[in-house]
Amino acid sequence: MAQPLNQSEIIFPHLSNTPNFSTTLSSLKRSALSITNRLNSITSDSEFVTSVAAAYGLPLVANERCGSWYIPLDLKASSVYFKSTDGHMGEWAFSLRRLNLQMLDVVSQHGGCVIVDSTRRGKSMPDALSKTVPFWCCVMNRAIFGVEKKGTEALNLFTPPSAVSESENAQMERRINGFVQQFLDICRPDIPALRAKLQKPLRPLWVTQTSTLPGTAPNFTDFHPVILCTASRRVRGAEASEGGYIQGAADDHEAWSHGLTPALFWSNKDDLLRTNEEDLPAKIASLISQDRGTDAVVTTLIKPTSNLHVSASENVDLAAFDTVISCTPQPLPQPLLKDARVTAYLHLPCQTGKLGSRDLRNQLAALRSLVSTSSGQTLICCPTGKDLSVGTALAYLCLYAADDGTVNLSTPRETRSIDKTFIKQRLSWITTSNPALNPSRATLQSVNSVLMSSEASKSALSEIKHPAAFDSEWKSNSVTPPPLSSDQKHTVHPPHPNTPPTPSPQHALFATLSACEWKFTRTLRSALPTHPSGRVTGTARFTRTPLAHTLLYAETGEFVTDTGMTFTARRRYVYQLISGAECDGGREEAFIRVRFFDDSVRREDIGGEGEGVGGVFVEMGALSEASGRDGLEAENRERHLCGEDLYAARWVFGPGMVGGEGERWWEVRYDVQGPRKDYVSTTRYTRE
Repeated sequence: MAQPLNQSEIIFPHLSNTPNFSTTLSSLKRSALSITNRLNSITSDSEFVTSVAAAYGLPLVANERCGSWYIPLDLKASSVYFKSTDGHMGEWAFSLRRLNLQMLDVVSQHGGCVIVDSTRRGKSMPDALSKTVPFWCCVMNRAIFGVEKKGTEALNLFTPPSAVSESENAQMERRINGFVQQFLDICRPDIPALRAKLQKPLRPLWVTQTSTLPGTAPNFTDFHPVILCTASRRVRGAEASEGGYIQGAADDHEAWSHGLTPALFWSNKDDLLRTNEEDLPAKIASLISQDRGTDAVVTTLIKPTSNLHVSASENVDLAAFDTVISCTPQPLPQPLLKDARVTAYLHLPCQTGKLGSRDLRNQLAALRSLVSTSSGQTLICCPTGKDLSVGTALAYLCLYAADDGTVNLSTPRETRSIDKTFIKQRLSWITTSNPALNPSRATLQSVNSVLMSSEASKSALSEIKHPAAFDSEWKSNSVTPPPLSSDQKHTVHPPHPNTPPTPSPQHALFATLSACEWKFTRTLRSALPTHPSGRVTGTARFTRTPLAHTLLYAETGEFVTDTGMTFTARRRYVYQLISGAECDGGREEAFIRVRFFDDSVRREDIGGEGEGVGGVFVEMGALSEASGRDGLEAENRERHLCGEDLYAARWVFGPGMVGGEGERWWEVRYDVQGPRKDYVSTTRYTRE
């Protein structure tokens, strides 16, 4: 007689020894988000994308890095780089690093374009399409058509009503003119040339899979249409997938693609879709191996120069260049340089990744040795061709390039004339020449540190020799000079740290906040029964974090409502001192920014890479004499919109808070109004 079956033998027998329900659910989720499901979802969404292009008769432009997955190679006209973070609530911005002016060439040629992007579950369209691109279009329109279209709706900010409220649109629009001025002052665009490309203003229009597409291509007489196409349909509910379909399947491809790229996918689409899930990783690895090294490395000419190029270091053809600078762990092979007849070679030893950005800070001083060489055609390369080489090219441009792009190695620019605005101007040359050349924050910090260091380090900069494997001062007739002997090699000393910012009331205030514990008393007066009134008493402390000029604020208190109920109250914020040099254009005074503490991942502090730092809550405006009392006062720089509720803030500080004589205390008041909140919060802090 057969033995009766156990439950473990019927349901998930392979998990019978692992009775972990969470593990089972995770396994099911991974199955739903398989590579096969992702590639099928991308293919399905791409059919919608191509139908949008056909309906409007306009070319497809990918918003990288997600957009390229949804566009067949033969239909992709260009790429742009609009970040969703530049459209987040309170963070609306026009990027001076990624100008995306190449899109105007596509619009000029075709009358408009379709920008493709996607987003994962929970949203109908990405912030890049609902806010960042419309913000950019408005800045462009006002910069190019500001005079001739003044007072017309052509210069308005257009956002989708389904995704952006009227209040948020108004807050965004108040920032536009400031970014227009920065674009004109810092990037110094050739407005007549841009005007020649656009016959009329840009106008964003939005298309999703629920939209009704036109039967024939419309004729837009008053504006150039910028169709913002969200490739994926929205999956309702909390699940990431629906019947095998994955919303935003291409997003965060590093986590699932096994190295597969959009170009490789579209070149081998049918083969990949026929492959079983378990065989896909090996299949992808095989395709990558076959593809590696088949494409020639393309160099980018940095305009308006006529002789500075940037590229990756692997498989690059050096024959066209007189001077080569490599930011690589090891120097380029000597026979390779000799065969290419390179007349001057400078090796800046840098590791890969973030360590390489730190190394670059010590190595950039060696660019001074180029004064003895002829400029000629110059190539700067690194392993990726997009980070260390770009940072080095930026320093090169700041030191040697005139405003018209001519390069003169005989007279490096005095570093006292280089500031953050000047560096941004030169960086715009690079990103306009190739939008993919966008160096990491760590690399930019290294460049800024070297070019804007103290006077002492500036004078020492020209005396520093680089530790290259070959002598940097090559003779024009010497292609392969002998290696330096051990007693000839020089040590590179790191530049001195930047000159501390000029003390200001904000600096003194920031220092005082972290000097002690604070007792606080908070009163809450609410006009709505859903938000209780009452009183909170407790203690607060500011602690230093691994990030410069950043404090973590943490409070604990007891909240007693007017009805007698008692609660324990805890909250955390992140306070940052923003110096004038960090502001766009570098002309503003220092100010204090308050951010939310991001507790989406359980943690108690701020990480070294900024983990725990959330979005902007409020920014403190300029300090002034308090009216009717001793001390200083300030208001928020802009009213903050949280959801549909509007926050206004006001601070008052005792005279001893900014380094003077007198008591140390401070108060902050928030007036909050909206459909869900209507209250006033007043908190007074005194020394513990």
